[in-house]
Amino acid sequence: MAAKQPTERKPANGAARLVNFRLSKTELDEANHFAEQTYRSRALFIRLMYLRGLHAYRHDLDED
Repeated sequence: MAAKQPTERKPANGAARLVNFRLSKTELDEANHFAEQTYRSRALFIRLMYLRGLHAYRHDLDED
């Protein structure tokens, strides 16, 4: 029997896409720590950090 493929969870509107990336053990531990402190899931915490970083990156581009 073939292994079952994992299913991808999507929000109701289906507009999101699952993205995989690597973190070191230290980075993952830190993400877990801050996620717990803010009562968020690790995935939501990492997404918010990505969005904050993207905003800062765009701001830096506008300054040039």
